[in-house]
Amino acid sequence: MDARSRILHTYLGIAPRTSEEAALRLLVDLGLQYADAEEGSLLVLDRRANELVFAMTSGDRQSEKTLLGQRVPVGRGLVGLAVATREVQAGAPTFRDLHQRKRRGAAGGQPTAVLAAPMLVRDEAVGVLTAASFRPGRHFTRAHAAFYGKIAAVAGLVVDQQQRLAAVEQLGKGGRLPASRTREQRLQAEIIARVVRLTAGRPERLARVEALLAAVEALGQRQQP
Repeated sequence: MDARSRILHTYLGIAPRTSEEAALRLLVDLGLQYADAEEGSLLVLDRRANELVFAMTSGDRQSEKTLLGQRVPVGRGLVGLAVATREVQAGAPTFRDLHQRKRRGAAGGQPTAVLAAPMLVRDEAVGVLTAASFRPGRHFTRAHAAFYGKIAAVAGLVVDQQQRLAAVEQLGKGGRLPASRTREQRLQAEIIARVVRLTAGRPERLARVEALLAAVEALGQRQQP
């Protein structure tokens, strides 16, 4: 498994050249075109390490090879700050530890302006969507930030859904969950996987399991203040 396939599988729960990857790349491309930026990336949150991992980059194939797998600590730079604050960040880059592809006219290949929008699901960040420009004097507007926030919200839903499906499938095969899952997400996936295993090939059990879960849900609602 090459580096790209490994990162997509580990952190996004998808395979290369699938409709899921195409959907995420389309969202990155849409934001990129609207912001009139030369490059855009999707970073996914590795919760155990508290870092963001570059999972895909659009606009430049060589940049994707260079950035793929690189990490940004939460709270560092505009990208890390987007997760820490759960707000879209825009401005000149402040995190200089990334290895960038060398570009003509760009000092060290560093961008001149960055836009970073957190991918939020139920107010929890699952990653960041970015746009980067390497043109001197370039800056992103509030309109760019607002639109990117909406695109990031959709991307977050796609990422969260794929991670949950991949977790259930992995548990169903007797495997382990990816390291990026939180304890709550792991428990949710384990519960779903147990239901799947319990009812596999036994459709008559579905009604009983559904009734049991409904009773547990009703009990929990009665106990709420």
